[in-house]
Amino acid sequence: MRVVVAMSGGVDSSAAAALLKEQGHEVLGITLRVWSYEGQAQCGSCCSPDDIDDARRVAEKLGIAFYVANVEELFKERVVSPFVQSYLGGRTPIPCVACNQDVKFGFLLKRARQLGAKLATGHYARIEDAGGQRLLRRATDAAKDQSYFLFTLGQDELRDLVFPVGGLTKAEVRVIAERYGLGTSHKPESMEICFVPDGDYARFVEKVAGAQPKGDIVTAQGEVLGAHEGIHRYTVGQRRGLVATGQPLYVQRIDADRRQVVVGPAVEAERDAFHLLRPHWVDGAAPVDRPVQVKIRHRHQGAAGRVRLEANGHYRVLLDAPARAVTPGQAAVVYDGDRVLGGGWIA
Repeated sequence: MRVVVAMSGGVDSSAAAALLKEQGHEVLGITLRVWSYEGQAQCGSCCSPDDIDDARRVAEKLGIAFYVANVEELFKERVVSPFVQSYLGGRTPIPCVACNQDVKFGFLLKRARQLGAKLATGHYARIEDAGGQRLLRRATDAAKDQSYFLFTLGQDELRDLVFPVGGLTKAEVRVIAERYGLGTSHKPESMEICFVPDGDYARFVEKVAGAQPKGDIVTAQGEVLGAHEGIHRYTVGQRRGLVATGQPLYVQRIDADRRQVVVGPAVEAERDAFHLLRPHWVDGAAPVDRPVQVKIRHRHQGAAGRVRLEANGHYRVLLDAPARAVTPGQAAVVYDGDRVLGGGWIA
């Protein structure tokens, strides 16, 4: 078959392209240019000029066609702007989900279909056919599993997607890249958001939106403990950077309207229920009133719980035990074993 590979310039997508060619498919590589570069690169892994050059060299080594698509405006509109607005609203965003949904599996999948092709990426996740359905499952390598970021995929997208490295470990992926002599075989991974490579989210927000109003750090009872330099510097569950009171304090919630960061002891930062915003279910059906596992952030091990459909049509997640740092703006992804059922955004 014909396959378009989203080539980031990293080892995972490089190995994916190599495997697909090895299997006899017609492979085309496309790299997305998502960010402007002024002077030195202002973007990290998967979109810097060096990464684009790395992807091009891999394509040349494999003997496949290679293209660069400029999606800067789309990326700013669908990823960067919502990222900034989330922080200004007291939420903690996950731009990788928006990038997957609107850029990689929106723009790029549409282009692949126009070419009569399927789309492959280097994501660590698996797709399985089962009785006419396409199931989305965790990766074989639990340490690299990226299924959490893919919960917005549905049956329409899954039928034309391929995840060639989802059944492999990271070590096996590097061996494949070495076998083909690809320059990305030992390329280090970036753990930061690509357009904030130094990890300083607060500074990035201020660069885009300007200086932010100061406010108070308060207890749940309204007692003022100190001042802060802007709510965009805090996230629910955070302990560092708060006032010193002689006892550990954690951010319980952020009141954007009052510009308040509400803090308290660890037990007050726990929640066992929350609503889901913009819920999405992979096979179209919500897993209502049945035992599931819920991940409230990427590195969360998952918690037992249930999804409840309320009379007003809203979905509510009920956890069997309270969890710390249930953070507005993060995704709550629902699993049945290693199968992704769907999820939504923590309200």
